[in-house]
Amino acid sequence: MASSITVCVLLLALCVNLQGQGSGQSGSAGQPQQNNTGSANNTAPNNTGNANNTVPNNTGNANNTAPNNTGNTNNTTGNNSNNNSTADVNVTTTERPTRKPWPKPNCGDPALTNELRKVFLDMHNDFRGKVARGQTEVSAGWGIAPPAALMYRMKYDCNAESYAQQSVANCRRTELPAYARGGHKQNLFVLNLANANPKAVIHYALSQWWSQLARFGMRSNMMFYQSEFHRGARNVLKWAKMAWWNNKRVGCTVKHCGSFYLVSCMYSPGGLDVNQHVYRVAAVCSECPHGQCDGQALCRW
Repeated sequence: MASSITVCVLLLALCVNLQGQGSGQSGSAGQPQQNNTGSANNTAPNNTGNANNTVPNNTGNANNTAPNNTGNTNNTTGNNSNNNSTADVNVTTTERPTRKPWPKPNCGDPALTNELRKVFLDMHNDFRGKVARGQTEVSAGWGIAPPAALMYRMKYDCNAESYAQQSVANCRRTELPAYARGGHKQNLFVLNLANANPKAVIHYALSQWWSQLARFGMRSNMMFYQSEFHRGARNVLKWAKMAWWNNKRVGCTVKHCGSFYLVSCMYSPGGLDVNQHVYRVAAVCSECPHGQCDGQALCRW
């Protein structure tokens, strides 16, 4: 009886052992399947992700390349356009010559620099423009000088300068006689200073000539009568030569004569014609050809 019980216990233990091994094998087989499935699932998203990333990257590169190429093409075209513009400008300049640089007088006489020539010319035109506008220049006893219908812009003249140079060559303190001026009218100023800046001397001399209008006055109709020659020290003859409407050319010089300076200017045609107007009073530039009146109310020619 005891032997039978022992045998049964052994058989039961053996069965339990066999069942435990079977369960272990079944569990091991299930885990690899889960791992394999998981690896497959993980691989697919990675591959899919790489595939998706690759396409956008390639697409992006393709898109970037096209704009760059297009941009380069456009830039090249733009450069060609610029080259064409340059060619057009050159052609225009050649076909339509520009006016000679003016004023840039160069008379070749070392006694006067081009800078000082320009000072002479610019001051004359500035003064003439002021009176031509009829707004600022005071005429003693007559109020503001009226505007000019026609006032020519002056140009610098080397021939006139040569006569001005001759007039002061020997430090002569009086004007040349009419026969020695070559048809010009002359203004002369004597400044009794031993040392001064030539440009400052020019400014002072021309300002003194022009100030005759403000100091002594000219009738408002600007008619030049014979009586103008008989006003003594209160005459406006120097101002009138500077302001005469058809004085188109001027040439001047300044000379240091030791203890004094001389400033001389020659005008052409000259002015001071009796019973003629210094300038005709009317609306500004009303007698100047269309398009020739400049910003200073002077008439170009």
